[in-house]
Amino acid sequence: MNANDDRDERGPEGALRDEDTSGSHAAGRKAAAEGSSGGGEGAPAGGAARDEEQSGAAADDGAAADDGDADSDADGEPEAAPPARGPSMWDILRDSFFTFDRRTLGFTRILLGFFLIGDLFRRTWAWNDMFADIGVLPNHVNLWRPQGSGNFSLVNAFSTPGELAVLWVVIFATYVCLLIGWKTKLMQVLSLVFVTSMNGRVLLIENGGYVVHNLLLLWTCFLPLGDRFSLDALLASMKRSRERTADDLNDRTGLDDPLKPNDFVTLVGPILLIQIAAIYFFNVVHKTGPAWKNGTAIHYVLYVDRMVTPIVADIRDYAPNFVILFMTKMVIAFEAAMPVCLLSPLGRVWARRLALVMMNVLHVGFGTTFVLGPFAWALCVFSTLLFGREDWEIAARTMRRAHRARVVLFDPRSPGALLACRVLKRMDRFGLLTFEASSSAAHGLAARRPDGKAVEGASALADVVAAIPLGPAVAWALRLPLVRDAVTAAMAAAHRRSLGRTLGVRAPERSEVAPPPAPLRLAGRKALVALREVGALVMFVGAVNQAAVELWVIKNRWKVPHPEETRVLAQKLRFLQGWFMFSPNPVMDDGTIVVDAVTVDGRHIDPFTGKPPNFDLLNAKSFAYTQIWCDYFARIKLPANTSYRDAMKEYMYRYPERTGRPEDAIVSGDVYWVKDWNPKWGSTQSYGEERERLFSFQNPKAQARAQAEPPGEPAQTDQSPAN
Repeated sequence: MNANDDRDERGPEGALRDEDTSGSHAAGRKAAAEGSSGGGEGAPAGGAARDEEQSGAAADDGAAADDGDADSDADGEPEAAPPARGPSMWDILRDSFFTFDRRTLGFTRILLGFFLIGDLFRRTWAWNDMFADIGVLPNHVNLWRPQGSGNFSLVNAFSTPGELAVLWVVIFATYVCLLIGWKTKLMQVLSLVFVTSMNGRVLLIENGGYVVHNLLLLWTCFLPLGDRFSLDALLASMKRSRERTADDLNDRTGLDDPLKPNDFVTLVGPILLIQIAAIYFFNVVHKTGPAWKNGTAIHYVLYVDRMVTPIVADIRDYAPNFVILFMTKMVIAFEAAMPVCLLSPLGRVWARRLALVMMNVLHVGFGTTFVLGPFAWALCVFSTLLFGREDWEIAARTMRRAHRARVVLFDPRSPGALLACRVLKRMDRFGLLTFEASSSAAHGLAARRPDGKAVEGASALADVVAAIPLGPAVAWALRLPLVRDAVTAAMAAAHRRSLGRTLGVRAPERSEVAPPPAPLRLAGRKALVALREVGALVMFVGAVNQAAVELWVIKNRWKVPHPEETRVLAQKLRFLQGWFMFSPNPVMDDGTIVVDAVTVDGRHIDPFTGKPPNFDLLNAKSFAYTQIWCDYFARIKLPANTSYRDAMKEYMYRYPERTGRPEDAIVSGDVYWVKDWNPKWGSTQSYGEERERLFSFQNPKAQARAQAEPPGEPAQTDQSPAN
């Protein structure tokens, strides 16, 4: 969505005109661009050669034309020009598999930031329960009895609720910085460390969604997500070009870094496509059970009460059989078609669009129906990487409205107004704004509409904001009566008091364009590019080896070695590759942990729900658990995790600390795994309820207290001073 794209000369005077680059400022920009024309970051080694080849071909064509003029027939008819050459095989492969649009990467970063912030809030409700020493798995238990193969987790360094609160704030700040694109690469690396640390801290709650979450952060870490639509790009552009006059502001030739064109070529391209395709290919390959073959799989999944949302639990009984059959076949069809669409070089543009639509339809459905953690939404973010140059061109033509073009009037004596215009120039990706110096501009900044009418204050600001991409989504708020008056008053006060100068804003002394980077700096950039590509390739080798030893269809046929080096690459931060969701059959039974605990005053309560124990699974309509507690209960019942049950007991003993009621102290209790079987096809009633007692527990401190207090008297808080 370049500033120079799709310009309309029929707009208001000066608003959409072709830029005049004959001035000295434009000449300086052109010289700077030519001085730095060594190819964009991440460009293939053959890029320069390709340009030389094309220029050479053009020269040959010109020479051929001259020869044709000299050697024409007596009749004066020139010889036919040679046919133009089509794209080479490398050009097709590069555009199909190795190229990202930098605008796509910037858009993905924004959605990734929102996704990470949402995921952090999802964890907040169980933050101390999962990560603190007062939770279900204290640090000392996790370190002395590691759940995985020595996986790394930064969260192990934070034990108390206070320390974890500080960590939460730091993670939140990191995600916000990633969202706005400030110090983007550093924030990408920190986000990768934080996500893998949180996901690897308590493996009792890990599922396939956490693995996809890890991989999303891993592979995007190799991509320059901050080159477009970011604070980094804005600051770099303002540093690269310092505008002083209206002519400078209207010159768009150096808006983006000439070293970073829209096309970004990298080995991460095919790696990412293979990774996404593998997720769907192996998921569908492993679905070999009869429920998938006869189309009834979705029926059984909808009755897993520990996973479905309450809304789905209320409406599932009314779903017709043909809808269930259709949805099951659609899931299989989508998962089978997506690898083909992703990896096919034929019809690339429409194939990618089809894959993007299928991914979002599938996962928005999953994400709103089940509590699967980050699985569905992580893959929705993955899907945005499929946007191509053609999609941005369509978006620019669709979103650009010539009637929103405005002439921005600014007071050249006001540093604040000039700074605002410099920022607006870089946000004006549709080229709808033209800048004009006017000492009489009200409040330092005003606007002129296509009909010649001048507007000021909040109305002017709203008009200007509406001209930038996605601006209309917020511009309407500036036109609300109270907001309009407040914004106008603030603009007037800021201009009257010269707020810009007060805050240290200074207008550039002269117009200038930064020189191109020094050769040594360019060489350093190339070295970093090479290091990035090697790093991505090394991680891909680890991913392929991990897939070979983890996927059923491979490991059941061939014995693939798993060297320690590649094992560390894949497992240290949980970059796993086991794709068998709901395979070979969907989940056909349901179950949860039910605790029958006795309080010091004789009540029976489940400390995980705060209610009396409920053993009636047959009539349950969703347990309304989060994914965190759903998976914790499902894992703690397994014999392999009995070593973590003592920590679970201690967590239950601390129940009165969480409620603030001393009478909630737990004396004893029994922990059960209660399960039933999902309704058979054609039925809506679960059956076969079973109750398995996993273990019993006694709380000696609470027992002593209960024996010391006569029955019928309320429990008293121990007020004795600590020794």
